[in-house]
Amino acid sequence: MPGDPEETPAISTPTLNCNFKGIWTVNGIMADTLEVEAFTKPSECYLAFYGFPYKTIASQALPDVKVAKITTSLPLGVILSAEERLLQETIVNHDGNNCIEAYKSIPYRCIGISDNTIYLEMKIGTTYGAMYIPFVVTKDDGTIIAVVLTVAATESTALLERNGASFSSILTITQIETIIDGQTESKTLSPAMQLKFTSTERIK
Repeated sequence: MPGDPEETPAISTPTLNCNFKGIWTVNGIMADTLEVEAFTKPSECYLAFYGFPYKTIASQALPDVKVAKITTSLPLGVILSAEERLLQETIVNHDGNNCIEAYKSIPYRCIGISDNTIYLEMKIGTTYGAMYIPFVVTKDDGTIIAVVLTVAATESTALLERNGASFSSILTITQIETIIDGQTESKTLSPAMQLKFTSTERIK
């Protein structure tokens, strides 16, 4: 039927390289406006998230914590702060290849193509096992907490128009891990947390 995904999508996947500006929501709560890059071709597909709505994520994941600062990236060639050292340790302990960081290309696979849309799903292979979003929260009393979100790959999908006009994605978070002074606590989320990105304009 017209509009149904084709049976062999990889053969027909068009080559696109698009950047989109759009709005994130966290469990339906409006959050930051950021960018996402989408790259597709017959042999491979990647998405690169240029950041996440960490402040809104923290408010939902840690509702009782008064957040003073959030650390999400590591500087190059300088002495690391306590927050940055904790973030570095957290990334290493969760296998850096499996951590979704800003600007890092994450492999997706094409699971179908209709007349207008390319359907994508986060890809899990031999290199990428469970996927994580790590960051560090500094409380108003100075306590630092490493936070690791577990991303359910097969429940994390994206839609890209074949002409590159618009893009949307969902990241499904099924577990939150917090680390304070070396002590780890994990919480399974039911229902899962939904991070949704909806493009407002194509900028490249």
